[in-house]
Amino acid sequence: MLGNTLQWRKEFKMDSILDENFGVDLNSAAYISGADREGHPVCYSVYGVFANDEGYIRTFGSEERHEKFLRWRSQLMEKGMRELDFQPAGVSSLVQINDLKNTPGPARKELRMATKQAVGILQDNYPELVARNIFINVPFWYYAFNALLSPFLTQRTKSKLVFARPGRVTETLLRHMAVEEIPVHYGGFKRENETEFSLRRSSGDYYKCWFNQNH
Repeated sequence: MLGNTLQWRKEFKMDSILDENFGVDLNSAAYISGADREGHPVCYSVYGVFANDEGYIRTFGSEERHEKFLRWRSQLMEKGMRELDFQPAGVSSLVQINDLKNTPGPARKELRMATKQAVGILQDNYPELVARNIFINVPFWYYAFNALLSPFLTQRTKSKLVFARPGRVTETLLRHMAVEEIPVHYGGFKRENETEFSLRRSSGDYYKCWFNQNH
């Protein structure tokens, strides 16, 4: 598997991905802030930014833009990796929180296809780097979409999934995070200006550390 990942990183030109700027639409769709109760960094993805037609077309309106979305999603994981510590006593995985409020509906096939491909990339090339994948503000139609996606997921990936309807967001997040770490718009005390992001080591170093710890 490591050989396939290294080949993918070469073909996808991952060594330079952190230098790329994907524009305001994608840059506003995700951020890293705080940690869960076990110290895992928390990465938020906000899919409602793709709700309007203009923003959606700018992101998914062509094959080139579709590829750009996948590169942005991979860049986000690379940034998240820099928040991790692969030493024996360190935290070596992160938590992903996906806010589906106002996310484009099931008729948007381009988003469904891109999501499926992004899941494949994360599953194949970032093994065990996600401790938990929490979906909040989940609309009813998404459960049907997840049922279609489920056959493509490993059992390990499925075990990390958590879903919360709009009325259960704060309750669900409190199971995994202290109230001081939850953003105010999700019912917590953390304000936007407290968001932190630091880049520390190269992704190549992290892959070496992860591989040494797990093989």
